[in-house]
Amino acid sequence: MTIIAKPDSSDSVDKAKDEQQPIKIVSKYVYQGNDKQLIQDQVITELPLQIRLIWQEQQQTKQQINSKIFSITMRTPGQDQALILGLLYCEGIIKTFNDVIKISAESESTNQWEVKLATHCQPDLTGLERYQLSYSSCGICGTTSLKSLELKNPPTLSDNRHWLNASAIYNLPKMMIQHQRLFQQTGGVHAAALFDENSQIIQVNEDIGRHNAIDKLVGSLIDGQTKVPKNSTLVVSSRVSFEIVQKAVMLGVPVLIAVGAPTDLAITAAQRFNLTLIGFAGSQSFNLYHGHWRLKALPKE
Repeated sequence: MTIIAKPDSSDSVDKAKDEQQPIKIVSKYVYQGNDKQLIQDQVITELPLQIRLIWQEQQQTKQQINSKIFSITMRTPGQDQALILGLLYCEGIIKTFNDVIKISAESESTNQWEVKLATHCQPDLTGLERYQLSYSSCGICGTTSLKSLELKNPPTLSDNRHWLNASAIYNLPKMMIQHQRLFQQTGGVHAAALFDENSQIIQVNEDIGRHNAIDKLVGSLIDGQTKVPKNSTLVVSSRVSFEIVQKAVMLGVPVLIAVGAPTDLAITAAQRFNLTLIGFAGSQSFNLYHGHWRLKALPKE
């Protein structure tokens, strides 16, 4: 797969590059009691990312080139290629790294990207509402059903039992935040982290959108052709919606841990696809909604 960004050519490009930085410096007033102080602060950047798919389709005796906007999503600039790969993988558009021939920037601002799919890859976009703006807080809408996930042919999750320590679960969110560079600077981003069964970090990614953080993680793994261990855990710094469960299932991760609450559909999906789902994970407690048999027995049990 080839990744291309168009060459720089003018002062306007330098300005566009500056706008693409993940962190911006702003001024703010801090009020304390009857006093106020003007200081500078670091905030996270939020910009739109447009993804256009290009693929060939056999039409009787000739090949037809198709082009369609797949998604427009708000994201934190950086790791755009990983975000695109991860989103396409989690949505079932691609199955492997080899399904993509080229990812290239349509414009010098790098907010518009084209993805050329391999000839053997024929995306099924029927029933998908793609001509919409997907805000950073909500992910791609219109696919929140168990049936839609089943049709993506997700991998079967490992059913290995009793490999995850409860004591490790208390520490995983803390370990993740230690690797959140952008969060430490701004406090304004979500994160997704993949751990192996020994609580060793495999990959950590950040973005203003919780869905985007996971897509960047998935895309980084695909780009590096990194195999996901059968006994692995995905930790997210957010609540858990159906889409978050979908991404974990499509990645083949059997345990999903969140610092926030799960929705009812997320729990139903976890039950349907045999995912261990944990919410409200803190340093001293957590809630387990499904899949307790992957945890090791407690000393008093």
